[in-house]
Amino acid sequence: MSKRKGSSKEKQRPLAKKRKRSRLQMSDLPMDILHSIVSRLPIRQAARTSILSNHWKHVWCSRTNLKFSFRSLIYKEGSRIPRSRKSQYDFVQRVDAVLRQHSGAGVEKLEVEFFPLHNEHAEHIDRWVKFAIASKTKQLILDFEAQCRGEEPYTFPFQLFDTATGSHLQSMKLGAISLKQPASIKLFLNLKKLELVDVNITDDELKLMLCCCNVLEFIGISRCKLLTRIHTSSHPRNGIKHLQVSQCPLLQGIELHSGLITLEYEGPLMPLALPSTLRNMSIEFSGIFSALAYVLTELPITLRRLETLTLRSEELERATLPNRPLNFLYIRHLRLELNFGYLGFKADVLDLAFLLEAAPVMEKLEIHMLMDTTSLQRYRKCHGFYGQKAQLELSQHILRNSAILKAMKIDPMPTVTRIDGDLFMKDGLCFFDGYKVANKYLRKADHLGVVSVVKVRRRDVENVNPYHLIDPYWIAALTEDQS
Repeated sequence: MSKRKGSSKEKQRPLAKKRKRSRLQMSDLPMDILHSIVSRLPIRQAARTSILSNHWKHVWCSRTNLKFSFRSLIYKEGSRIPRSRKSQYDFVQRVDAVLRQHSGAGVEKLEVEFFPLHNEHAEHIDRWVKFAIASKTKQLILDFEAQCRGEEPYTFPFQLFDTATGSHLQSMKLGAISLKQPASIKLFLNLKKLELVDVNITDDELKLMLCCCNVLEFIGISRCKLLTRIHTSSHPRNGIKHLQVSQCPLLQGIELHSGLITLEYEGPLMPLALPSTLRNMSIEFSGIFSALAYVLTELPITLRRLETLTLRSEELERATLPNRPLNFLYIRHLRLELNFGYLGFKADVLDLAFLLEAAPVMEKLEIHMLMDTTSLQRYRKCHGFYGQKAQLELSQHILRNSAILKAMKIDPMPTVTRIDGDLFMKDGLCFFDGYKVANKYLRKADHLGVVSVVKVRRRDVENVNPYHLIDPYWIAALTEDQS
């Protein structure tokens, strides 16, 4: 018997050894899979993998997207690190250290977003730009945000580029940077996307830049304080398809060329000569207190190709409805982001039903509303959707009068509209009550079977800060810098 036991042990030992040898290590994975894994890590964690082995150091050094920001290099969870001169120094040193380790091969994107960097750091920033040139980077982002008073902004080094090195760049974003040689942008022969944020550029300099970029398709202009007019129609070969303009305080007019397809504008009300080629438009005018009034009085019905329209507005005034409905025969997608969150507003939610007659071929209607739950007459426990009476009646009207309606989605939580006031603990219950009202009343009226209601449970919102329940775009902007 003992002999048998001994022989069985001898047979088991080689098997155990065999299992141990066949154990798969992560470093045994194909290199392209390892690159994909490391590319999903924040830059700080990705760099730390280099201490594992020489093999891992090679993996890390082939990362194709490099994003450097305060959060990715300096910020620590739960700590309050001020953006001081010390953090500036640490940030610059860490970016230098990472780029020294990187192989420089195949970098698709180099992004540096940090406040504040300025001309004092020009030696380091020039070195980063040279790295982008040497690695043939396709997308370059240098965004140093608003500058401190008295600090001279960093001057973009056009002199480092020529037609050969500039030809690799396809997308560029410059924030809080001085452009002293804007005509030199003609060196970027393949630049398709250009974003300028808080850049001191004049009307003539911008016009010259646009003339020099023959393949440019997207231009974004934000917080440029010297601009008074924007011309996109001055070059016969102009191929700009998408124009984005926001918060330029002195802007008085925009000239749009005939090939424009998408326009996004945020700022003061001004006349816009909209080209007939326009298919997508997003507008947020300051000083407009009724999105419906803008549609009825300012939006030309001659935009025969306009398919998607987004309007953002504070709804304080009631629109005067015309006796005969206007016909926007081509709008298929209408998105309204409306803020009713003010005491004493005169707007009527039910007036929005007029849009069903004005746009007879509309296939998708989105209405995002923020409402002041303390100032509205409402059903008991019908606060949110809010479940407010006018919201419910509008939804029922749409269900009754839209024969080709394919889907209606009800989300009790505001996810888009800017919140200028305060939210209170009770507002979380408004979201739950809105869910109950939609479930009870709209499902009864849903003879087409098109209504879906986003579920909100009482235990998920009770005694929870409502700011933790919603994700408006201005809160999302604060948290997007985590990678």
